[in-house]
Amino acid sequence: MTEGKKSNFGTSRELGEELKKIILEKKILKTIKTYFERLGNFDPASGISLNEYKNYLHDNGYNALREQFLVDIKAKIDKRMGELDKMSRKKAQSKKEQEQEETDAYLQARLEIYEDAGQIPSDVEAGDGGIEHLKQILLIPSWGKLLGTGPFNGFYLNQPVYEIIHDNVIFLPDFAVTGFEETKGEPFIFLSGVGVYYIQFRLSPGEIITDYREISGVVLPMDMYDKAQTAESLVSSKDLLMTELMTTIPFALFQAKQTKQMYLRGVVARNIFHPYREAFTQLVKLCMDPDSLSETQGLKVLSGGLNADIPIYTNEILTEIQQPMEYSRLTAGLKNIQPKLDKIVTDLQIDGLKKAIFEKIALIKKEFAEVGYPQLLDWMP
Repeated sequence: MTEGKKSNFGTSRELGEELKKIILEKKILKTIKTYFERLGNFDPASGISLNEYKNYLHDNGYNALREQFLVDIKAKIDKRMGELDKMSRKKAQSKKEQEQEETDAYLQARLEIYEDAGQIPSDVEAGDGGIEHLKQILLIPSWGKLLGTGPFNGFYLNQPVYEIIHDNVIFLPDFAVTGFEETKGEPFIFLSGVGVYYIQFRLSPGEIITDYREISGVVLPMDMYDKAQTAESLVSSKDLLMTELMTTIPFALFQAKQTKQMYLRGVVARNIFHPYREAFTQLVKLCMDPDSLSETQGLKVLSGGLNADIPIYTNEILTEIQQPMEYSRLTAGLKNIQPKLDKIVTDLQIDGLKKAIFEKIALIKKEFAEVGYPQLLDWMP
């Protein structure tokens, strides 16, 4: 993964740590000052009177010694506080500039989802039809099948799940970046964007329960991502990828020539839109909700793990902060939903870039609800 450019002071993360140390030292200095100012308090249990005590201090020069000592202590503390204030201002300004540099460098070096130019119809320009921020629809028909979790159904409301009917992931990716997991150096891919983990299941025969979780990112080991793209193909076309494990539909396809659309429209309708229409409907509702996937809620990443050989943080949703019970309550097909994104955020190297990520998420939500989804509906036969 491309690393952020370093300033003379270091990366924005290092600058942040240095600012924390400055704040801590300033607190310590204030405590020292208060400590020495309180020294010399009279002890009533000493057996002498307060006047006798004060007179002796005055007559023998102890008051002058204490006052001079406090003056020296204060002068030393004030000098150091001034130095720290100056350092703090410089580092805060440098941190702000460095964060912007790292954001620019990161976005400049990001790997576009359409790395393979063959996925985009050559006769369609990007941005046609009012599409500016939407790149493609990514569908994982079965999250469990992709991960190879076998018979794992999970729990819901403390009850074992009897059967999973659907465990779909529909995602509108903004960008993809690759990195390397620290322990074994295995590559992984992180997709940022707008999506939903949509689940239909049974706790007992006959009933059907529907649940979902909104997500703003997906992490997969690179070999798993490659496996999904190279699995058995379900369609013969260079214009979209459709395997049994993953489908990607470029929005540019909706403006392709009619001769090309006639065949692909039927394929997408039969294999993607109609079988997973309820999941698409949930994604539209999410995009229309102004409170969904907000920056205050932090990132919510569906994790297939960083390393296929190390199952930690595999088949979980990892969040930045503790979510409300409605979101953090365990649902079918997932092993956990927990606020531990910080455990892998170093590997993801997205710290300091979240403002840019959430700005793009808001644009994607608006464009899909107002333009992208209506175009998909119009395109369906």
